[in-house]
Amino acid sequence: MCMQVNVMNQSTKRKLEDINSNFTKSFIFNTIKDANPQKSDLAVANLVNNHIKTNSHIFLKEPYKKKTSKKNCAKQPLSHKERRQLGLDTLKQGEVTFKELALIHKLWCEYVTQIGFKHEDLARADLHGCFLTVTKTTCPPLLRKSGIVAMESLNTFTIVDEHDKVHVLPKRGSVFSFVVNDTVVNIFGNNFIFRPGERILKKVLKQKKINI
Repeated sequence: MCMQVNVMNQSTKRKLEDINSNFTKSFIFNTIKDANPQKSDLAVANLVNNHIKTNSHIFLKEPYKKKTSKKNCAKQPLSHKERRQLGLDTLKQGEVTFKELALIHKLWCEYVTQIGFKHEDLARADLHGCFLTVTKTTCPPLLRKSGIVAMESLNTFTIVDEHDKVHVLPKRGSVFSFVVNDTVVNIFGNNFIFRPGERILKKVLKQKKINI
């Protein structure tokens, strides 16, 4: 019985084709061409010849490449430079009215009353909505300018006055004052040269007087 099995295996065993035979070349050529019909005959023939010479692998399709996830720009915050280029840190004339800011000022008065008038508290306070007046400054044309703070940057306060005019007030070299509950508070601009969101993280120092 074993002999019969051996005979059957020998009779059913197929003769392996030589790699250089026309049948092998034709088979590889047709297989690649079917998988990549967009490739030219010359390109496919070069792949076949290279495979036969080097016995290298042939990929019928492009090898899988891990897709690199693109950063979602919508979730990335804009840098300060990009904000300046887009004009997001500037307020144009007529963009905001004093009447609109007056509602925010009322809320701000309640807010500053709750946090108190200590220097440590005011140094960390948000001044958007505060009615500021320039009491001392190294820039004479800005003296006595007053209005509600609509925007604050690293070096400036942008206010809107009662005539809806926008004024940009430099912090450096200026003293500002505001009144809340019949209490007059003076702040020195040199001590506020921080971005609004950064002041709460800074160490609070004693206010330095400005000689003007």
